Amino acid sequence: MKPGPLALLLVLACTAGCLGTAADPPPADEIAARFVAAEGQAEDFSATVTISAGSENVTVRLFQKGPGCYRLEYLEPAEIAGTVVVSNGTRKWRYDPATRTALTVAGPYMAAAFSEPPYPGWAEEVRGYTKTVAKPLSEQNASYRDSETIDGRTAYLLEVAGDAKLFEAPTRYRKAVHRFKVRIDAETWLLLGVEMYGREGNLILSARYTDLSANTGLPDDLFVVDPPAGTTIRPMPTAAITPLFLSSIDDARHYCVEMPSSLPEGYVFREGAHLPGGYTTLRFTDGSNDLEVVQRLYDPYREERVLPGTPEAVLLSDGREAEYVSAGGKDQLRWRAGEYSYQVTGAMLGKTELVRVAESMVM
Repeated sequence: MKPGPLALLLVLACTAGCLGTAADPPPADEIAARFVAAEGQAEDFSATVTISAGSENVTVRLFQKGPGCYRLEYLEPAEIAGTVVVSNGTRKWRYDPATRTALTVAGPYMAAAFSEPPYPGWAEEVRGYTKTVAKPLSEQNASYRDSETIDGRTAYLLEVAGDAKLFEAPTRYRKAVHRFKVRIDAETWLLLGVEMYGREGNLILSARYTDLSANTGLPDDLFVVDPPAGTTIRPMPTAAITPLFLSSIDDARHYCVEMPSSLPEGYVFREGAHLPGGYTTLRFTDGSNDLEVVQRLYDPYREERVLPGTPEAVLLSDGREAEYVSAGGKDQLRWRAGEYSYQVTGAMLGKTELVRVAESMVM
């Protein structure tokens, strides 16, 4: 059985001053354990990464900090050079200075965002290459292959191979990886290169890291986007996300969905949908008419569907400012609270009834 990472690190701590040189390298499992430890301890990381995946070649300057903050500055190919992708963990931007266009997406929709040519959305996954290879390196028996000199740095070449799929390549077509090689810096234990191969030995993806550093204290403002004046800002396209269907009040309680405690006379719960962090839609009925309550993550760059007409200002009992509109046989009350926008819409229930429903909701 392969010893666990903790046991290996204890051995490493006791032999830190006795490790060999490039001519007499440490055992492969020690090299792998040091890489896994360095990857886990990196609070921030930066590097220039050159990626080749089939006929596609991309060079990007990568900055990472914490679990959700990253910045990608594309250097090649020429048609996307200058494009910047930034995420602060809660909102993602892609800014193209050539067209003065910024696309943005927030919340749970970030994972569902997709891109169109010529932008290679698959290349954004460069920020996860180290974690992708760290897992099998900690679980599989790596083999030592060679020591190399890369840009004046000594690198250890390790290989992991298996009959079964190790993971999916972070490329456009998600091909299965059955073997990979990594080049690990003998001084910093950071990744200098990776090659991923398919079952038949075909090279799927290769990446080379240069100008790399870790734990330098990258500033937070590196992960903030303030598009220049005149920039066209549009929502980033996203794939459909299937929400949780709520068929009963018990479903709503199970998923910790807040329900209004006051409803118009005769109204009962009919159905709902809930996307955690994104939106909640609740529908009530009296058998003839419906009442809909919607909570949605507010996005100033995405137009919300609201009833037309000039709204009337309404002050709710807890000081919240709301707007009331009546149009097309429906009444609607809408307001903002924190990161979310709310709407209560009913069939000619009147302002007083909608205000009562709104004030019964826990924000």
